[in-house]
Amino acid sequence: QWDDHEVVNNWYPGEILTDERYGEKRVDVLAARARQAFHEWLPVPSGGPMYRKLSYGPLLDVFVLDMRTYKDPNDGNTYADRNRGLLGKAQREWLIRELRASRATWKVIANDMPIGL
Repeated sequence: QWDDHEVVNNWYPGEILTDERYGEKRVDVLAARARQAFHEWLPVPSGGPMYRKLSYGPLLDVFVLDMRTYKDPNDGNTYADRNRGLLGKAQREWLIRELRASRATWKVIANDMPIGL
């Protein structure tokens, strides 16, 4: 599961770190390095998005989400703003489309943060 701990806690795309402990301040550079290490050490296909569907026969489809790469910046209490989110438009549309198309008995959404649907 791709999570914020592979890069830096609670990161978002385009973020510039102010933490003195980091020599590299651009989170996008750190995320690219983390993505490379992730793919080198885990049996996950590279070249595409981190989100994916894993099918286990006719009974189970697992939808693995990426709640970091496409999220909006952390800038206050914006939970009620429907124009902001964690998944990004393409991933959200993919999830809806794949859930609707799935004929599996069980559909599990694997994510690294609590969500309400």
